[in-house]
Amino acid sequence: MNWIRSACWIILLIGVTGFAGAQSESLTRPQEKNKNAQETTKLPEITIKDSVSSAESFTPKTTSTATKTNIPLIEIPQTVNVITRSELDARLTQTISDAVVYTPGILTGLYGDSTRDDYFQSRGFEATQFLDGLGLVGSNYANLRIEPYGMESVEILKGPSSTMYGLSGPGGLIHMTSKRPTAVPVRELFITGGSYDRIQGGLDIGGPVDNNGRLFFRLTGLVRNSNTQVQHAHLDRYFIAPSVTWRLGTDTTLTLLSHYQRDDTGNAMMFLPPEGSLLPNPNGKISTRTFHGEPGYDHYKRDQYAVGYAFDHRFNDAWSFQQNLRYADVKSDYPNIFSLGFALDENGDPIDFRTLDRVAAHYKDKAGTFTMDSRMHGKFNTGPVQHNLLVGVDYRHMSGTNRRGFSEDFLFIDAFDPVYGQDFARPVIDFIRNQNLDQVGLYAQNQMKYDRFLLTLGVRNDWAQTRTRDNDMFFDEQTSTRQNDRAFTYRTGLTYLFDNGIAPYASYAESFQPSPGATFDGAPLRPTTGRQYEVGVKYKPVNYNALMSVAAYHLKQRDVLTPDLTPGHTGYFVQTGEVRVRGIEAEVKANVMDGLNFIGAYSFADSNVSKSNDPEELGNRLALTPRHQVSGWLDYTFYGNRLAGLGLAWGVRHIGSNFGDIVNSLKAPSYTLFDAAVRYDLRHVHPTLRGAQLSVNMNNIFDNEYVSTCASGACYYGLRRTVYATLRYGF
Repeated sequence: MNWIRSACWIILLIGVTGFAGAQSESLTRPQEKNKNAQETTKLPEITIKDSVSSAESFTPKTTSTATKTNIPLIEIPQTVNVITRSELDARLTQTISDAVVYTPGILTGLYGDSTRDDYFQSRGFEATQFLDGLGLVGSNYANLRIEPYGMESVEILKGPSSTMYGLSGPGGLIHMTSKRPTAVPVRELFITGGSYDRIQGGLDIGGPVDNNGRLFFRLTGLVRNSNTQVQHAHLDRYFIAPSVTWRLGTDTTLTLLSHYQRDDTGNAMMFLPPEGSLLPNPNGKISTRTFHGEPGYDHYKRDQYAVGYAFDHRFNDAWSFQQNLRYADVKSDYPNIFSLGFALDENGDPIDFRTLDRVAAHYKDKAGTFTMDSRMHGKFNTGPVQHNLLVGVDYRHMSGTNRRGFSEDFLFIDAFDPVYGQDFARPVIDFIRNQNLDQVGLYAQNQMKYDRFLLTLGVRNDWAQTRTRDNDMFFDEQTSTRQNDRAFTYRTGLTYLFDNGIAPYASYAESFQPSPGATFDGAPLRPTTGRQYEVGVKYKPVNYNALMSVAAYHLKQRDVLTPDLTPGHTGYFVQTGEVRVRGIEAEVKANVMDGLNFIGAYSFADSNVSKSNDPEELGNRLALTPRHQVSGWLDYTFYGNRLAGLGLAWGVRHIGSNFGDIVNSLKAPSYTLFDAAVRYDLRHVHPTLRGAQLSVNMNNIFDNEYVSTCASGACYYGLRRTVYATLRYGF
């Protein structure tokens, strides 16, 4: 591996040698620069670099997620899926999970209709979440949940991404980009009402503050009051996100980003026994509405805020500097009563397949995170080779505190006819964990273009330290651990750009993720590592607004934790495991003709446990990894006839069967859901209603009752039919 590291750094540093020539050339043309200064410093060119272009359509053109430089999607030698603001609005996405349901290779609803967090599986692994180029790091139940109305786009980078982003899983990442101030005024109000007594309203306003084009603002907000499909579980939210862009000079901009969000929700995540949800039960089927907690006790409250900035300075036409910084804080309070399954007799068998055994718990968590990413970006030539060079450093710090307690009483309830109001001793917090994470990464990337060939090469070194201090007051034990990890990752990709818009590519990428803890002998666990080979073809027609892609990949994760089967080592792990996923993904996003948008997606994933010291796991499929997923969305708006202003949309989603654990003991069957939408531009009713639109969105329109997944020994119902009507007014 040493020769690989050396070769990668040498090739990248070849690009750095072009700095002197490129800088001297640009500095000898100050008059030309000043001559064109007014033209080259328009706000949209500077402040919307990180946004997806062509946000007015479903078809994206560029991305900054894969390379941290804004380049055409067909030049990325890796799969990137983009959901634009236009698509988010058309489908009336209520969560980030909703946003990605038409994306190939992504599984949502891992715990049903969770009121706590968004959970994703990408290519068989948990997807890491990023906001505005910086990681979202939480602690236990204290995690930031992002409001989709405040986002300009959602992008999914498939496969390992540690070379650009550091600590992350091998399946990919979800990158969300916040709405930002624009030079064009934005003014929108909306109100939505519908299923489960939902009523919510929002605003999105912004534009120039002064007359000389130096100060711009944006304010996005949302208020929601709603119930859920589970009784006694509400879903309320207050969200506000002010931002300001300040042009400090002709070549410098500073955008201040912030948001505050308060979630006051119930507990809709029911841990259902398989018998009665997935499997037959002599007493019938447990209702999707049934609540197995205690009204007045179960709830989840979260307060989160984030403040930061995006800084951009252009030295000349070739070189620029960018820095993103954010501090985020989140606190959660989560008292709940969860089911342990059916009550058992002395032989370990359910006593009647209807009485649930429950335990009361209370979690109080908080996390503060500081993240920063600084990078130099240069464009220059060395002979016939065009370079797009990026050199940067990023840092993240997380300080988290987890407090928890459990009741000593077992609480019983009828799963089919629950009676609430049992007296029980409230849990006392008797365990406190303080954990700190620090990570520093140095990275470099060079995109070298020669004729129609585009070579992408990136390298990175990461240093991570995790410190954990536990105070178990129940057993009167205190422990402290410190773990240091270091990793070198690299990626490379080669793309060939045909004149007709076809771009075949091949790539290799790596990931690493620390594994806190130790073996029975006290040795710290090594980070898990991921490696992926991917080949594919992208097609961007020259005279046609569409983007099509197909990719095949081979992904492995090594040093996976497996149980230590040595006698007396119960509860410990060894790192002898290896899993692999091989698959195919295809996606089409096209503006077929005026007013007609189409989304089509398909994914196939063949997952396998290739190494394990537990013979029951060998050869099994990975948990929460369907073999097949298919989706399609067709959206048409009428123009120039009696139906002008009317929009109709129809969607279908098919999710293949998936197992709930690596032993493959519980299998959730496949399911198919249909969605639809209708909207009407009210200016066609009367000219005074210009800017007003009425829409109705329906998900799971045939009210399919289904089990989305079975994980951790329990099963979870998916979301049933929802119907929402929205009145939107832009002025």
